[in-house]
Amino acid sequence: MYATQAADAALDELAPLESQLSRFLPGSDIWRLNRAEPGHRIVVDLATYDCLRLALTMEHDTYGAFDVAYRSKPIRPASQAITLDPTHPTVCTNTHGVQLDLGGIGKGFALDQMAQLLAQWDITVALLQASDSTVLALGAPRGRVGWPVRFGRGVHARTLLLNNAAFSGSGTAVKGSHVIDPRTGRPVERSQVWARAATAARADAFSTAFLILNENRIGECCHAQRHVNGYIEHPADGRIRKIGCVRSATIRSMPRND
Repeated sequence: MYATQAADAALDELAPLESQLSRFLPGSDIWRLNRAEPGHRIVVDLATYDCLRLALTMEHDTYGAFDVAYRSKPIRPASQAITLDPTHPTVCTNTHGVQLDLGGIGKGFALDQMAQLLAQWDITVALLQASDSTVLALGAPRGRVGWPVRFGRGVHARTLLLNNAAFSGSGTAVKGSHVIDPRTGRPVERSQVWARAATAARADAFSTAFLILNENRIGECCHAQRHVNGYIEHPADGRIRKIGCVRSATIRSMPRND
């Protein structure tokens, strides 16, 4: 009963988050920012402020490949398009045409918020999942190294054992070329990539960026950040290449009859 109550409390966090982070809902923080006059200060929810601040950090950590202002016309990075007040949860747009979209980080951010609430209930072992793309593992099941998370296709599918870590995937196999390179405004053609990171929001953002960056840049991201791995699917045969090295991650190929 206690675990059920904690889960219900965590799920109750989703609706308020969506009401502020969605660009589609009239009156949300992002909806208001996308319609704000340049220089006008908008007071936003603390969660919105924290998510935008993290998004700007991820823009820096991914060499600009992750950019929540990629829809802006003309194209400009979010770090130039908006300014966050360093002392208060207020944001202003710096120019006309700013369009923010938190779709590449919002699901992961929501999972991290839910995990914080579960911690307040002393729930330290759980697996949280947002659709089919992002998972956050808290602790590990009793007697196991971590939570098994399967990814990839066919005989090349793999299982990553997650313990206090997150995993997220991005690709064009299901939805087609829906990810835009913010530096060029053009759709990305790479098939499928995944990212492992310490938090769900960072894994979410890194997976989006890894779909855009070349392998050398992905390797630089992984080596520059703690507990980050990239995984790239070869489009021809489905084989998965791992980039980066995280000692706490355990990965193995799945048996053919799994």
